[in-house]
Amino acid sequence: MRRVAVRCTLESCPSRTARPSRSESESRWNNNDRSAAPLWPSLGRDVGARVGAVTRSVGLAVSYDGTEIFYADYAPNGDDPSKPAFLLVHGWSASSDSWGAPFIGALTAAGHRVVAVDNRGHGRSSVPDSEHPYSTERFADDLAVIRRDLDLSDVIPVGWSYGGLIIADHLATHGTDGVRAVGLIGAITSIGGSQETGPFAGGVTGEGMNAALPAALSAHPGKAITALAKLRMLPRGFDQDALGPVAQQQFGIALATAPAVRGGLFRRTVDHDADLAAWTFPVLVQHGRDDEVVAPSTAEHHARILPNATLSWWDGGGHAPFVVDPARSARELLALAASRRG
Repeated sequence: MRRVAVRCTLESCPSRTARPSRSESESRWNNNDRSAAPLWPSLGRDVGARVGAVTRSVGLAVSYDGTEIFYADYAPNGDDPSKPAFLLVHGWSASSDSWGAPFIGALTAAGHRVVAVDNRGHGRSSVPDSEHPYSTERFADDLAVIRRDLDLSDVIPVGWSYGGLIIADHLATHGTDGVRAVGLIGAITSIGGSQETGPFAGGVTGEGMNAALPAALSAHPGKAITALAKLRMLPRGFDQDALGPVAQQQFGIALATAPAVRGGLFRRTVDHDADLAAWTFPVLVQHGRDDEVVAPSTAEHHARILPNATLSWWDGGGHAPFVVDPARSARELLALAASRRG
């Protein structure tokens, strides 16, 4: 299969609506780009300043249905090849920008390569127009293409919120070869349920999320803005001076996600419990006790069914522990990277 590499800046990369066929291009990328995407603070400058030698590359990997998946690849110069890479998969109505420079910088400072993706329909990735665009198979293939194109053969996928479900999709479909461990941060791994038994235990949402739906999915600006503004990612009483701008940015990312995408992610039912029970590698379950988006009972369920899980409770962690205390969040993931696969 012929591969076409297109060098570009963030401003000149192909349009999000362009859909080259797989025969035309399997990967579009930009090497050694240190330009700054709008982040908090600029990742292009901030990570380099922290580590001293980090190469930031951005690009678009083309999934099997033609959807372009954006990625940002942070590689410490002279990194240790024995250390696994972290593959960061964000949640519903978020983007790769949501992780932030302090968290990514703490991982790269320890010598680990970090790849952060924009899920289909989010951020700089294109909005799919294929049949069943937000199915298990589609999400699974997106990560498979990223791993193939970026040679992530020794990897720790880290899923935040809905990102945990996407990782479960990927491993259930493509297997667990090359996976050193998995991180689940405020994550779900199942979605839906039944009228008789209620929601699947691996996907119980919190009171805040339940209150925001279905208005948060609306195409009506007033309804969506009001609902998304009430959806708390950070804990109640957080430091407004320190994290207020971050909270506003997260809100902006959510609002920038198209209503059709926001709603599309909920239009499926899948229970991955049987798949998780077969994960023999170490899994970190990191969850805020006061998470209003994903219920703490979901984390408890994961800790019960995963054979090799470590449950880390956060008092005051909200739904985004890596934002509240990026150093601690990264430290726990680095300990996970040092553990051995069962």
